Amino acid sequence: MTPIRDVDGDSGCASDSIARRKQERLAAYSNLPVGQQVAIEQGQLLHGMSTNAAYIAWGRPSETVSEGPTTTWIYREQEFKEHKHVTIYTTDRGAVVPEEVKTSYARTVVRAKITFEHGSVTSWSRSPPSSEQQFR
Repeated sequence: MTPIRDVDGDSGCASDSIARRKQERLAAYSNLPVGQQVAIEQGQLLHGMSTNAAYIAWGRPSETVSEGPTTTWIYREQEFKEHKHVTIYTTDRGAVVPEEVKTSYARTVVRAKITFEHGSVTSWSRSPPSSEQQFR
């Protein structure tokens, strides 16, 4: 699977968020193998990472779903879209005039998921951002 960059909803650059989360869980980070620490610095996940390592790399999930030994972290964010439509109307003088109407709206979408078995990362995925909005 392709690694995903930091998906935390924090503002600022990804490395600032990772640095802050490393400080929050410094003891856990310090005890990780060097290969996992390098992946975390790049905002990436590796198979077998702990929940602490995944948190430091990607941040707090929007939702956690557990079923038996399987836990899934779900990352959601708001996506802003614009709906366009054209209305054609006739003026009093008989002229046909098109009018474009734009309506903006927000919707919450799933951007990424991490699956853990017995507390270790087994898989992860992400949904690409729409063309109208860049992924944070």
